[in-house]
Amino acid sequence: MHDLAQVELYCLEARALIARAEDAANRLGQSEACDGHRLMATQGLVAIRHLHRIIETHRNRLAFEALPNAVSQPVPPRRTWLSVMRRHLSSGSRALETQA
Repeated sequence: MHDLAQVELYCLEARALIARAEDAANRLGQSEACDGHRLMATQGLVAIRHLHRIIETHRNRLAFEALPNAVSQPVPPRRTWLSVMRRHLSSGSRALETQA
């Protein structure tokens, strides 16, 4: 549970950083700063949002694992085109035969 509390603090810090970055980007836009400065501010904001999504995903996984009797979602077997074709051909379908 210690990890979940620590990750929650990271989430709060990321939200504060996003708010500061949005404020800085807005101020640059209002003060008609050069395109390079606005681009750097926007790229920084995008990077912080991406990191926040990663942290949120990790927090959600930790919260799910902390639940009692948590069972992960079953993963369906991966089907490749070859397995689909084998099953289709074994069913006796004539869909792939060519007419001469």
